[in-house]
Amino acid sequence: MARKILADIRLDTVQAKALKLLSGFSAGTSYSEVWIRDFNTFINGSLKVHPKEEVKTKLLMFFRIQGQGGDIVDGVVDSAKASVGYKYRYSSLLPGWAAHKNTVETDQESSLIQAVKKYIDFTGDQSILNECIGGKTILQRMEAALAYLHKDRWSEKYGLITGATTIDWGDVQSENGWGVAINDKTKWALDIYDNAMFVKAVQDFLAMAPRGYKAQTDWKAVASKVTANVRKYLWDAAAQKYIPHIYLDGSPFSSDFNEKEILYTGGSICAIIAGFNTPAEVLEINRQMLAAAAKEKHATIGITVYPLILKSSIQT
Repeated sequence: MARKILADIRLDTVQAKALKLLSGFSAGTSYSEVWIRDFNTFINGSLKVHPKEEVKTKLLMFFRIQGQGGDIVDGVVDSAKASVGYKYRYSSLLPGWAAHKNTVETDQESSLIQAVKKYIDFTGDQSILNECIGGKTILQRMEAALAYLHKDRWSEKYGLITGATTIDWGDVQSENGWGVAINDKTKWALDIYDNAMFVKAVQDFLAMAPRGYKAQTDWKAVASKVTANVRKYLWDAAAQKYIPHIYLDGSPFSSDFNEKEILYTGGSICAIIAGFNTPAEVLEINRQMLAAAAKEKHATIGITVYPLILKSSIQT
């Protein structure tokens, strides 16, 4: 299979077309912002078409506007273009720029740490870890980001990362109001995507930390605990798939909606990357995804969730 993939020249064409799209750093032509989850996804491509110093500068922007509690924003944008309905934040460490955080999500911190790891792996430039911003090194700031999740987005009962109810890796909740912001209707839950992203970020942080670095927390033990609890609470062994959500304060969906029938593709892939599954389970997850795609005659590159969630299943 590996030889077949490597010999497929169509993939070279796809990559060449993809790299042409990376003329800038925004998430697409309809966005002005540089989004960290998107940047984390295409940073290796950016490093192929942009000078590494330019990519590094964009990464450091997220640390320059990091919250006092360690949280990381979703996107940064030229302050002159900060005209969408977000609650913007500003920092003297990043003049001329504004930023916003979609508070329903729990992947910004994990995405940034993963992006730094990819930058180092691609360039070999470990000096970024010692860059000092506001009296703190990037290494210290990354640990502060992990600590924010472990403190403010943590369920003691389950030993897992929490987040607002959204659709797989999406950043919009189903409740009324500004969909990307926590409000009085938000339903807190546990899901596979947030926890997989967190464990992968911890793995990357530990791989980057120099020998002798004294971490504030035993992150290896934390990652092991999360991994064990993912298997205990979120993995459906009988169905060989992940449970979409475990709700902490009630579900936003109507009682006749069987959410366990939903296949979450993005979160499942992240779980595989984080090392949560056995080879046999990976094969079964892949089989289920291919079977779902085969049923959708209009499917393109992928399917976020399958089957589709109907609007009538959502409480308003």
